[in-house]
Amino acid sequence: MNLPSPTPLRKKGKMIPEDELMFWVENNVKTDGLEIVKIRDTYLWTVGDYERHRLDVFDKFYPDGEGEFCWTNRVGNKSFFLHYNTQTKTITDKTTGRVEVKEKRPVLQGIAKGGERIGKSFR
Repeated sequence: MNLPSPTPLRKKGKMIPEDELMFWVENNVKTDGLEIVKIRDTYLWTVGDYERHRLDVFDKFYPDGEGEFCWTNRVGNKSFFLHYNTQTKTITDKTTGRVEVKEKRPVLQGIAKGGERIGKSFR
């Protein structure tokens, strides 16, 4: 697997050591059929021995109807919240479940929207 080296969000930001982070990415991120363009490690905060990091894995995305030369980067479902223990040099994935947006149905069915005819009257 040929992956790009991770980059920090800020120039002087803390990062998880590259060899440990790349080992974690290779074993835990599903990259089947994807072309990974960028890996970004963002330091968030530290509590005790644990550093909190957000890891974003960008893949190459071709929008529909744009052609093969018009591609863009996207994160999609490849964003992770990681705890890095500086003493034991271990990475733990603390990502919660993905939020799925459900389509809302109209609350009152049978009531016309503005401009639609109901019986003999207009609204």
